[in-house]
Amino acid sequence: MQKRMGALVLALCLTLSGCALEKEEKNASLLGRAAKLGEELALVTVDGREVPAWRYLYWLAFTCDQVREKYKDSGLALDWEAPVPGGTLAEYAKDQALANTALYATVENWAERYGCALSETERAALAKTWEEQAAAHGGEEAYLKELSDLGLDRLRAEELAEVGMLYAKLYDLCLTEGSELSGLLGTADSLTVDRILISAGEDREAAREKAAEVFSRLNGAEDPEAAFPALAAEGDDTAGPRSLLPGDGTLPQALEEAAKALEEGQYSGILESEEGFSILRRLASEGEALAGEAFDRLLQDAAEGALVRTAPAYDALDAAAFDKALAELREKGE
Repeated sequence: MQKRMGALVLALCLTLSGCALEKEEKNASLLGRAAKLGEELALVTVDGREVPAWRYLYWLAFTCDQVREKYKDSGLALDWEAPVPGGTLAEYAKDQALANTALYATVENWAERYGCALSETERAALAKTWEEQAAAHGGEEAYLKELSDLGLDRLRAEELAEVGMLYAKLYDLCLTEGSELSGLLGTADSLTVDRILISAGEDREAAREKAAEVFSRLNGAEDPEAAFPALAAEGDDTAGPRSLLPGDGTLPQALEEAAKALEEGQYSGILESEEGFSILRRLASEGEALAGEAFDRLLQDAAEGALVRTAPAYDALDAAAFDKALAELREKGE
């Protein structure tokens, strides 16, 4: 987090008797037992919103599962102490889980700020969705068993689903003309481009010559507008037209500036960057798609800039030990 604060001493309910703690651990999901934490402990606060430990642990388990699956697919042995940019793989898992936790909390904070709340009709729709998902997974009992492996029960699963619905309501609000969120979007500088890319590869001069040949074909085409997407498909960037937001990293900065200078329908000359040689074509912007990207970026920026505080229990949490304990509990079917 860009403005993540140091550990903040939070109320840890230390007045609970040993017997009470033992009962809480027994009734805890896989998450609390794997982490050896009380699941309702306020482990994180995001702009003043307290987030219970189970939510953070859910995202930590989610991230650990993703990492484990990627290593398995690649045939590599998983080493949580392996160095990665910014620290170890275990630290990456903790940071990623914290980022997801902050994002969900930011959605809830925004929902309160902008007056978004679920109606009875929307809550009824969530209940119906639950029934449909349970049926698709072989009935409620089977579905609950699957969720329990993720550390969720019905209440927790629906709580997360409610955040997703609040996100949708916030997005609808951002598209409502005259709303406060609509005024925050500021999508005027957004643009849509297509690109022909010739990657530099190991022989930059050969790539330069190929780019010149492609540019000649484009200029000599009877219909350059029709020829551009066909040449782009032959190149090394086959993503097709994409929407850009200023500074979003979709393109190198120099190419982004070149795209801004183009008129709609106009294509650039050959632009050189570290990855190779590009020819850009500016297209008419797709308003609603750009609004969605702008909204997501606005929300992400808010989450990354949030004031995030963690309890001492967070700092003591070992992602590698948590992952190992979680795997053992799942294997035992506890």
